[in-house]
This record gives sequence, C-alpha cells and structure tokens, in this order.
Amino acid sequence: MSLWQSVTWDVARAGGFTAYILMMLSVAVGLALTMHWQSPKWPRLINSELHNFLALLGTVFIGIHVLAVWVDPFTRFGWAEVFLPFVSHYRPLWMAFGIIALYLGIAIGISTWIRPWIGYKWWRRLHILTLLAFILVTIHGIATGSDTRTWWGVLIYGGSVLLVGSLLWQRLIKPTTAKSRSHPVLATAVIVVTLIGTLWTLLGPLQSGWNATANNGQGSGGSNTAIAASNGSNAAGSSQSSTFVPPFTAQLQGTLTQSGPDSNGNVTLVINSTLSQGATGVLQITLQGQPGGDDGSLNITNTHVVLGTNTQTPLYSGPLTTLNADNSWHMTAQLTGMGTASGQLNIRVDVQINTQQQVSGTIQGLTTSATGGNSGESQ
Repeated sequence: MSLWQSVTWDVARAGGFTAYILMMLSVAVGLALTMHWQSPKWPRLINSELHNFLALLGTVFIGIHVLAVWVDPFTRFGWAEVFLPFVSHYRPLWMAFGIIALYLGIAIGISTWIRPWIGYKWWRRLHILTLLAFILVTIHGIATGSDTRTWWGVLIYGGSVLLVGSLLWQRLIKPTTAKSRSHPVLATAVIVVTLIGTLWTLLGPLQSGWNATANNGQGSGGSNTAIAASNGSNAAGSSQSSTFVPPFTAQLQGTLTQSGPDSNGNVTLVINSTLSQGATGVLQITLQGQPGGDDGSLNITNTHVVLGTNTQTPLYSGPLTTLNADNSWHMTAQLTGMGTASGQLNIRVDVQINTQQQVSGTIQGLTTSATGGNSGESQ
C-alpha cells in the first residue's frame, strides 16, 4: 500500500469513528435533556450548548470522512457513489445507509436553523429523525467498516447502542412531566430492534465470510451495478474501452507484493500484472485482511480490482465476487466502467504464484455474470 493510500484510508476510518462517537454523545445528551437530567451546578443552558457543539463537531468529522473516502485511491469512488444511494460498486446497500443518514443529518441541521419560521412543534418532529439517522449510521458502520471485527470496534458499536438504547427506553417508559405519558409499546420495540440488530451483527458482519456476502448483489440485497459517471465518449476513449469487450482472453505475468501487518494488524497483498497474447493492458488486484492463524492463512476483509490499458488509464474497477486460493488462485470480479469506459464487465482470473512471488496465469472477459462459491476467505 502506498503512503497516500495509507493516509486516506486511515483518515477515512478515524474520521468515521470520531464522527460516530460524537453523534452518539450528541444523541445521548439530547435524550438526557428531554428527561430533564441536570444538576444545579450544571445549568441547562450549558447542556444544550454541549448538545449543539457535539452535533456540529460531528458534522465536521463526517465531512472529513466523506472527503477521505472520496479521494482514497484504493476504493476509487466516483462522486455519484459517494453522494447517491445504491450506486456504489462497494457494498451498495450498506453504503446507501450512510448516505441517507448524511442527508437526514443535513435536514435536521437545516430545521434547527429555520426553527423560528417553522415553529417548535415541527422542529421537534423533525428532530426525532436524529434517532433514525443514528440507526442508519450504526448499520452503515458495522456493515461497511473494515474494523467491525476488531475488539475495539465491537466495543464502540456495542457501547454506543447500549447507551442510546437504554436512554431511549427510559425516555419512553417513564413520563418526564406530569402531563406526559409513557409509551410501553415503543419501549418494547426498542428492545426488540436492539436484539434483532445484535443477532444480525453476530450472524453477518462479525462472520469471516461477510466481505464476499456484502459485496454480492444478492447477498447484500442492494444493487450490484455501480453507475459510472461519464463525461462523454470520444474516438480515443472508444478505442481504449473496446480492448476489453467480452468475450476476451489474455495471458498475464506479474508479481505479488505483501506489506504489513500495520498498526491494526491488517496485511495487504497486491498483484500487479501485465496482459498479453490477446487483450493488452494491466491488471491490479488488492487484497486486505488479517492473519488467520499459525498456518499463514489470511482472513480477507477487503478486495479491489483495477483493469486498464496502462497504469495511468484505469478503465474498470470493482470488488472480487469469489476467491478460491489453494495451489492456484481462482477469482471472479464484477467491474464497473470508469471515465471513458461504461457498463459492467465480469472477469475470471486464474493465476499461479511461485516461491519468488512471480505471478502467471490467464484472464477471461465473460459474457454472463460469473458464478461460483464464496469460499475464498483465506489465502
């Protein structure tokens, strides 16, 4: 992984977690305010200002997170994938949850700004959307983040849900004033939703096969096609993208490099190869994961494939859909056009890697969607 990749990736992760923690604290303080939790030595005005300050600071770190994800050369997101739900090539459904939460947050912020014009009643109704945004952000972080399976990731998400859920349950079950009433049905719903979310997390994102499941259109429940933002085609662009019109085959030769473990224990494998004897160009396959044990296996948590005519002209990118690594590596990927290329391209890659980390094999452009098991979680 290059220095720039490391910087953008770490900033995106740190910014996301910081924004999430600040949002959790803002929601918790807001719930405490509605229950009139305050001390004579700590005036309500300070609590309200603290709530607003946490929300504003969280917004700043959301901006940092979004910007870092956008410019990260590993994920290679276009502007549409960052700002439009369900069009991401990477975990489209779960990315959409974060994007929708972003727009809910913007709407809530605007409602606070125009509160003198819409009135307290409508402002309060819109402010309740904060809880929905918190739920969406939690799901987005758990299902999309590469640190979900770390002990501190589990602690942050679990502690946040427990704190906010407990405060919300108490807010619903116990009247805050003489004129208010309890809401036992809603309080029960909070418990049920929390239990369902916990079960989903245990059986889904915390399992070793989640990366393949989340990146598969059927497994994630979202769209498996990324919508490429194209600024128009020209004769040169058509010539470049036509290099990979399926069906095609080519031989590939290259090298495998390994870096890490980094400070979080992540190991990165990168295959850089050149195509010949058929389609010509370059192929880069990046795998990230954590060591699985003493046998040298690697639990893959993130994959990315880039196919282009040369290193300066990437035409297609996307995640692996299957990876089987025994004596040989067998991979399939669903790639989406970038820049002058458009549409979706399904490829199959079969390679062998010798003891000198030299890579050789074949690549095929498929006319139909690649199929196969998702059993390639470890090297």
